[in-house]
Amino acid sequence: MIVVTGGDRDSSYGGLFTGHVELEMLHAASGDQEPDTALVHFHSGAVTNWHHHPGGQLLFVVSGEARVGTSADGAVAINPGHLVVAPPGEAHWHGAMDGSDCTLLAVTWGTTCWHDAVPDLVH
Repeated sequence: MIVVTGGDRDSSYGGLFTGHVELEMLHAASGDQEPDTALVHFHSGAVTNWHHHPGGQLLFVVSGEARVGTSADGAVAINPGHLVVAPPGEAHWHGAMDGSDCTLLAVTWGTTCWHDAVPDLVH
């Protein structure tokens, strides 16, 4: 058993996010068969670039008003208690609504494959 009381927090991502984001890694996977688990703190309006995960991703809204988007669905508002299931290989983005910070619990399988910024959300 591993009990985690807090993880390392980093806010430098080399252009992978628009706006201010802090990622708190709670449990880094030792291989692609296990998921990484992180709390991601998005400040008002901040979002990820488009990206996908080879093994998929689960996003659980812990607090605040959040949003997630895909090409097929567009932008979708999500609130505390909502769970988003991104299947393996699905390009998506996620973050905070304008005017609200949010925290997402992200459970991710495989190394994230980053794409371009979300053009209609770049400030």
